[in-house]
Amino acid sequence: MKKNKYIWLIVVGVIIIAGILITSMVNSYLTEKHKNELDQKHMVIKKDLQWTKDNAYFEIDINVKEKKYELYIIGEGERKYQQVEDTDLGEKDDTIVTGDFAFYLWTKEYGKKAVKQDLELPNPMTFNLSQKNIGTFLVNQQNIAAVYQGKEANEVMAYFYTIHDGKLVTLTDYGMRIYSKNIKNIQQNYIQTLREKDTDQMEFDTWMLEQKSGKLVKVDGTSIKNKEIINKWLDDTEFYYPYKNLSVTSSLKNLAEQGMLIGAQYPIGTNIKEIKKINSNYTIKDYNQKYSQLDFPEITYYYDKKTDLVTSISIPGIRLKESVQSIQDTIGKPDDFVTKEAGSIATYTAGNYKLIIQLDLSQRIKSISLVK
Repeated sequence: MKKNKYIWLIVVGVIIIAGILITSMVNSYLTEKHKNELDQKHMVIKKDLQWTKDNAYFEIDINVKEKKYELYIIGEGERKYQQVEDTDLGEKDDTIVTGDFAFYLWTKEYGKKAVKQDLELPNPMTFNLSQKNIGTFLVNQQNIAAVYQGKEANEVMAYFYTIHDGKLVTLTDYGMRIYSKNIKNIQQNYIQTLREKDTDQMEFDTWMLEQKSGKLVKVDGTSIKNKEIINKWLDDTEFYYPYKNLSVTSSLKNLAEQGMLIGAQYPIGTNIKEIKKINSNYTIKDYNQKYSQLDFPEITYYYDKKTDLVTSISIPGIRLKESVQSIQDTIGKPDDFVTKEAGSIATYTAGNYKLIIQLDLSQRIKSISLVK
């Protein structure tokens, strides 16, 4: 009986030891497998820089403050062919490349190697090498790149990238549907895009780069039906649509008393030649026989043709997107208020100057002008 008891204890012991060994082996296998998967996932893939240059379909220069990077788009199993006839992808004889692509990044510290970026791309991608596929813009002292997919007229998807902490990152969670590849760079601080809102209305969206999140953030959106303005935006590379970047404060009247209009860099009395030196993105036309006007997208300076001195300044109301009530709540009731067929005009006296506010029929601000 004792013998059977010992045998049973030995068998149980062997089973327990075997179980421990098997469990240990399985855990070791799973741990090693997980480690290999992590190593593979985070494995740094490098290519010779010259090979990268030779095989890249696109090379993009990206500067982040004073540091310079080179970004390359390399095909990985792509197919390249020429169009035999006109299609949605382009015209006959255009070169098309389609398939999977990857980004490789180079900067001086990498030596003679370019490093593949751990970034998921919208594969497959298709490029017509005869068309515009890449755009670069300077925003807050660093370049951002746009990679375009699709054709013009509301079928373009734009994917935005920049360098953050030494790595390539996306600036939007998804591709951005836009109407045109002609994205506008505004004063090296913003970009502006155009999209179709509905069948008879377009929308101008203005974006800034948020430094902490590393994302594009929309600062303003304005719907518009005016085809003349839309066509000017599409055709004129320097033209952008004014956007909200001002607020009504008590400084509106305080500045006016000094001959300065909010949103303007220069006061009344400035020589127009000084303004022309700073920014070349302007147009000039005659206002009447005595005065000419210097137009920027966001401001207009009127000046005397003989003296070249600024005599009045005007900004579009879209820069404030406010009603007359907000102005009255801030600086009081106007000294004069005239109602006309197309709207109203409110006038404030500000020292030796007059602040003239044009309103539409809904009492929204159309423009604000300062005259001496």
